[in-house]
Amino acid sequence: MLRSESTCVVQVDLRSPDGLKGWERALTEVRGDVIPALATRVLASFEETLLERACGRRRRPASAAAPFGCPRCAAASGFRRRGRRRRRVLSRVGRLELRVAMVGCRCGHRFAPLLGALGIAPRARLAPGLARRALELCSELPYARAAAQLRREAGAAPSPRSLGRLVRRAAALIALDQPRSPLSGIEAVLVDETRVRAGPRKGPDDRGRELKIGLALRASGAARRIELLGANLAESWASLAPLLRAARDARIVVTDGEWGARALVAAALPGIPHQVCTFHVRHSLDHRLWQDGVPFARRRALAAQLGNAIEFARTATAAEQALAAALRHAERRQWRHTTRHLREVAPHLATWLRLDGSGRLAHTTSLLERTMREVNRRVDPVGVRWSLEGARAMTTLVLARRFAHPRWLRLCQDHGPTTSRVRIS
Repeated sequence: MLRSESTCVVQVDLRSPDGLKGWERALTEVRGDVIPALATRVLASFEETLLERACGRRRRPASAAAPFGCPRCAAASGFRRRGRRRRRVLSRVGRLELRVAMVGCRCGHRFAPLLGALGIAPRARLAPGLARRALELCSELPYARAAAQLRREAGAAPSPRSLGRLVRRAAALIALDQPRSPLSGIEAVLVDETRVRAGPRKGPDDRGRELKIGLALRASGAARRIELLGANLAESWASLAPLLRAARDARIVVTDGEWGARALVAAALPGIPHQVCTFHVRHSLDHRLWQDGVPFARRRALAAQLGNAIEFARTATAAEQALAAALRHAERRQWRHTTRHLREVAPHLATWLRLDGSGRLAHTTSLLERTMREVNRRVDPVGVRWSLEGARAMTTLVLARRFAHPRWLRLCQDHGPTTSRVRIS
């Protein structure tokens, strides 16, 4: 247990020519100066305690087991003091101007043990707590606004360009394209895609690159109901297959019915029943009727009538009968696109009712649709087009934070057993 104590005198001079108007603003400005100064003194005191444990007192060197190790050779003893260097650290308590002590190891490596104890990487200047808060803000706001908000909260912030680099480094550590360990108790897997304006334009009608996402759902009442299996941007459906295998014990897989998603499910999760999202079927009916030349008013009424009969059926038999009636109606009218669409989705339209007659199994990707809207809110504003690397990093950050991905939880930890106490006399 390392313990240090720092005592200093703080003198605040408050002046006003006429009453105390503006006293809150004046004392708020004082707070921005006092807290970083106090933090610098406390850390200097802690650093001296750290060095005395490892190197002995000044001018009385001693070799003992240190509470830290050499970053190069992992040695835990034999350190010597090697002067000091100035380091500027940005933290949640403000900008800290430190004079960190350097120690030398027998292997010839020199390093600052205080920075390692603070969790600050070599050649970095962001404390873990500020880095964590910066990533949270970047997942909600543009980089410039995130930097401004961070400056208001902590009194110090990196530049918007530095925040972009921080997001890319964090995304590389989260790595949503890496498989997770097998998950237990999974009831359903949801797979869908959206588009993000990123990368070079392919033409005047370019709507961006496909972002493919896989989610796993546990039964209602579970401690963690939603698990993020993975995601990828501008890659094939096949690249999502290793990520879905973490939910190989699921009862059902729900997709939007696209042929690429159906092929992915067959390859990644063979033997698990496949359900086509009933909402997508309703939406697609409207589009197919438009392709067949059905007028707008009649098209909307028909899509609602056929979609309701299928989606709100109480049993699998009722859903199949409603689908058969819709198919016969389309064939009589010679609606070629509608007929082909209904035949494609027919084998996978009532799967959820066949597996569970109570109708409680997932049968839509609505949860994933809401997730994609949140991603698009941050990544796809009007008039903005991202680089492919930047969009991939930001979508990784937004998804990992939204679903508390394990690698996100381990990133930039600002929690631990360290405590503090202040005595004012």
